[in-house]
Amino acid sequence: MAEKAVWEVIGGKDKGGIVVREEQSLKSKELKERLSFASLVEQIDLVGKRLHYKLLTGTGPDTGWVSINLADKDLLSCILKPPPRPPLFCAWYSGGFSVKDGEKQLEKLMEAVRASGVADAAIFHFPDGYGLEGEGRKPWAKYIDRVIDEINEVAQDEEQPLILFGHSRGASPAVCVATRLGSRVKHVYIAACGAMREGQATAWENLSLSFKGAGDRELLTWFSSLQPENVVLRRVAIETTDEEFVEQVKGSKFLSQMLSLMRHQYRDAMYPDPERDFRAFPANITAFAPLLDEGSQPEHLQDWAAMTLGKFQNVSLNAGHMDCIAPDPKGKCELFDFLRKDLKQYIK
Repeated sequence: MAEKAVWEVIGGKDKGGIVVREEQSLKSKELKERLSFASLVEQIDLVGKRLHYKLLTGTGPDTGWVSINLADKDLLSCILKPPPRPPLFCAWYSGGFSVKDGEKQLEKLMEAVRASGVADAAIFHFPDGYGLEGEGRKPWAKYIDRVIDEINEVAQDEEQPLILFGHSRGASPAVCVATRLGSRVKHVYIAACGAMREGQATAWENLSLSFKGAGDRELLTWFSSLQPENVVLRRVAIETTDEEFVEQVKGSKFLSQMLSLMRHQYRDAMYPDPERDFRAFPANITAFAPLLDEGSQPEHLQDWAAMTLGKFQNVSLNAGHMDCIAPDPKGKCELFDFLRKDLKQYIK
């Protein structure tokens, strides 16, 4: 079991202690008893300036939420900080790929992560990768349950710190996991994906609804727009007649499988409930804006800043939507170079 941080109550001496609330929100129910001055508490969670504690010594509620400072006056002081633990790097690939192809897509990224000194790293999948069925908002929470179970299977234990990475649609599970796991997640890296906004339907929900009245050609045309360098995909999607399109899809196992995935992951998809599945979380966010991708410009990614209670960075890359996570012919990748340096802050 990981060592926990211990805090001492240093405020409220002349008021019989400090206020304890039932939940994280400052609007939640205030408990009748205060946490006494000089009490020692064990940290369960820390979200911004709100501490979820378990009482060790002193008097007051056995557990609850308190503010560590108020109006620039410290109410608690951390007297025991546990040694930092090595994190687990969790990554999600872009939509439109099978488990096998998605893992291959992130192969070089994972090599770069391990080269930075992060030894524990794993790739996770979309609902179809776990055999989960369903459409719309309702089944998404069960998918996140499953992903967290998968993470804990790989992790050293259920308290190992996490660093999350999501490319394109992969940002969606990453953000929902960060929301669910709170301060256990230390950093979220998001590549080539416009911001999710609290209380608003996600882009994936909007895409699903728009694709409901569309056919396979529209799905493939949209996907080919994310890969302008893929000439073959573009020709099939845009430059064929309807008859030629049907024949080429029938005659190509690759295209047939891709369209099946596109239907499952984008048209007939499950997606987050904006009222339930995501909100601002403690982890820092770094958003990567590939400048050659018209839909992922820096201004599209700037609103990710509202999803973190920590620090936010908006990093521009001279790359496209898909090749931002791949080395160029000379073996260089701006995103990899950034990660190699940035991840060192989590390696002690």
